[in-house]
Amino acid sequence: MKWLNRVHLIHGILLVLLLVTGLCLYMTTTRTWFNQLGVPLVSVHIVIAVLYIAVVCYSIIRVGRYLLKKPRASRFNFWLHAIFFFLWATSGAVMYWQASFPVTLRNGAVVIHDWTTFLYLPWLLVHSVGHLFSWKVPWPDWWTKHVALPPAIAENKFERRDFLKLSGLTVLFLMIGSWLKWLTPVLSAVDSENKRRGYFRIYNVTNDYPRYEPGEWSLTIDGLTNKSETITYYDLPRFPATTIVDDFHCVTGWSVRHVEMKGIKVKDLMTQLGIEAQSDYVTAYSGDEMYFDSFLTTQLLDEEALLVYELDGEPLKHAMGFPCRLYHPEMYGYKSVKWINRLEFTEKREIGYWQQSGGYDLNGYL
Repeated sequence: MKWLNRVHLIHGILLVLLLVTGLCLYMTTTRTWFNQLGVPLVSVHIVIAVLYIAVVCYSIIRVGRYLLKKPRASRFNFWLHAIFFFLWATSGAVMYWQASFPVTLRNGAVVIHDWTTFLYLPWLLVHSVGHLFSWKVPWPDWWTKHVALPPAIAENKFERRDFLKLSGLTVLFLMIGSWLKWLTPVLSAVDSENKRRGYFRIYNVTNDYPRYEPGEWSLTIDGLTNKSETITYYDLPRFPATTIVDDFHCVTGWSVRHVEMKGIKVKDLMTQLGIEAQSDYVTAYSGDEMYFDSFLTTQLLDEEALLVYELDGEPLKHAMGFPCRLYHPEMYGYKSVKWINRLEFTEKREIGYWQQSGGYDLNGYL
């Protein structure tokens, strides 16, 4: 059936592209590599997902009617794909329109999206190898052909051999999927408390991110101001500290609840240093020498923006911006510039890294 073969081919190509781009987004190294190339991988993944959903919605009824008349193996494959398609599409939609859903639901959607992918991979590998090398799994005839069920199966009485086969395959697929899931972990859970409230995913735009020693870091405030000042890591305790407990939200869908952050309000720091802004815009630069984002001056000074140097009572980890990162409590995480080393007040507003590379909103409000 030519129509079915074409649909199978298109479906397979789109599914492989989805899995490849999804895995590249999941793994820090590949995600960073695409960022350095300037490829908007998130947007590419979403476009492929929309095409995949369109193909499935267009063909699922017709394909279902055809396959449901076929042997049990074909029916199993159809329902397997239907279930995974539903889980992918639903969780992906929640992640995309995350602002409309509570934190618990969207964090659950991220977990479902990840696990659905990794539990699907073992089946895809077996299926692909079988097609490429014309290799057939020695399934029993009742599974792959139109033949009557054996009495033991028909009466729902599994023989010991059938039970062991089924249990063995189930455990094997779960083990493979779990191993793939944690082969390149990007989650930094350290205890049950973190597991309860969510995980930080570490996103960088360069593979070689800064690993400052305390004496190597400094923050400069300059540009259109009455004067320029530079502070070091050892100056941070001199300024009035503010501690907040807030939920950290990423635009990709995940959140970490009840994060305790300690730092210096940008407004307080400038007041202590005697710096007065003389422009309406400010650009925050990262020490990775690539990432930056911009704000209205009022957004940093009047909306409680913090220069954070402690997270949950501990100094920031290097991967999370040690020794200091910016944080705005009303904006998504991409506005929280890590390894911040400069605040420059400017006449015109700069278009930030993710606004240029990913089409993100310039203000980034939740």
